[in-house]
Amino acid sequence: MRLPLTIFLFCLLAGAEPVSGQEAPADEPGRLIDQLASRDRTIPKREVLGRLLANPAVNLPRVREAAREGDREARLMALRLLAEIRDPRAAEIAGACLTSGDKAIRRRAGSALMILEDASQLAKVIARLHVEKDAGALKSLIAAAGSSGRADAADALRPYLRHENQSVRVNTAIALARLGSMEALTTILQGIESADLQARREAVYGLGFFAGERQRARTAALSVIGNPAGAWKGEAGISLLRLDLAAAPDKLRLLSTVSAANHPRVQAWAIQEISKLQGHAAAAWLRQRAARNDALGRFAGLRLLLKRGGTDAQR
Repeated sequence: MRLPLTIFLFCLLAGAEPVSGQEAPADEPGRLIDQLASRDRTIPKREVLGRLLANPAVNLPRVREAAREGDREARLMALRLLAEIRDPRAAEIAGACLTSGDKAIRRRAGSALMILEDASQLAKVIARLHVEKDAGALKSLIAAAGSSGRADAADALRPYLRHENQSVRVNTAIALARLGSMEALTTILQGIESADLQARREAVYGLGFFAGERQRARTAALSVIGNPAGAWKGEAGISLLRLDLAAAPDKLRLLSTVSAANHPRVQAWAIQEISKLQGHAAAAWLRQRAARNDALGRFAGLRLLLKRGGTDAQR
């Protein structure tokens, strides 16, 4: 898994503050899309996103167009945004982008399908596996297949447990676990000891998907956290929380508790997961947390904004 956490992708948005004296961006959709895709950190991107999502009937068709035909940065942004708000056309557009000549677009398209937990494009995903030469794009395809909920995709993934790239092998193990097969926990444990830092990070994060091997996965995550010289303690904390969450009767209570006192990355992940919960209680919690003017409060506000944007996109 290419660590497709919204936490990391949207950290700039969450931390972006309006610049004093800066003119408010115009509401013309093309300009809003360009500003949102820009790498200019002086742009108040959370405000821009709010304006873009405030008029979905007008603006979402332009975002979809940008995902298909915009410049590189606009396509990358639009593909992710459509996935985050669960736009009804997001999966179809991402599926069409899997054959892009730009590996960054292919990577983002696979990640978008993973976020959507989509099965409608699974045939395209599987067809791309044996022709994809870029390791990053291949990992995104594997993650997309793993999040599809289709257990029959496992047979197409298993050969990649023998791939020459250890990060690909780790991602395959995670994908199989997401499909209900705990067969490759050993691959994850080997990844945790790897000299490949990317594979190690992904492996630590991937422990959380092994609910069927909960004790062994918990032991490995706790070992990472307990190692004074160890890296990726935030990822280990997320894995522990994911394992606990799978069996928690009151998910909102567990997540809200963790969001108040833990590793900052775990806190942010907890807020992200609260935004996925249905019901008024989760939305009320996000509003309350967003009222606090700190980094996590701004992140909660962003998640609330995306949650509302998703509701509007479904209408």
